[in-house]
Amino acid sequence: MIPTPPVLLTVEGFVCQLDEALGHLTVAHDGTITWDQLQAVKNAVWGKDARAIEVYPRADQLVNTGNYRHLWRLGRADFCPDLLHHSASRPSVDSLEARHAAAWKEAEEVFR
Repeated sequence: MIPTPPVLLTVEGFVCQLDEALGHLTVAHDGTITWDQLQAVKNAVWGKDARAIEVYPRADQLVNTGNYRHLWRLGRADFCPDLLHHSASRPSVDSLEARHAAAWKEAEEVFR
């Protein structure tokens, strides 16, 4: 199978590069992009039902060559903290999922 090259597009006034195979969207901006604008770009590219995250790397892995925001589309089975329904899930050693579950378990115990 031949990989599909990234696609350049303009969305909500921002120049974007979409790599659908990786589920990666790069959004170029002037340094003033808001959360609402980034959400609108995500919705326009992947739809309102899609979930996406930004990753903030360790300092020694930082590549900062310009004003870009990077969104990674989550799949249906990928963990994402649920900001509305805080149900416990299967914990693992050190993961976002485990920390989210532990925090909400502790909060539920405190507020009983």
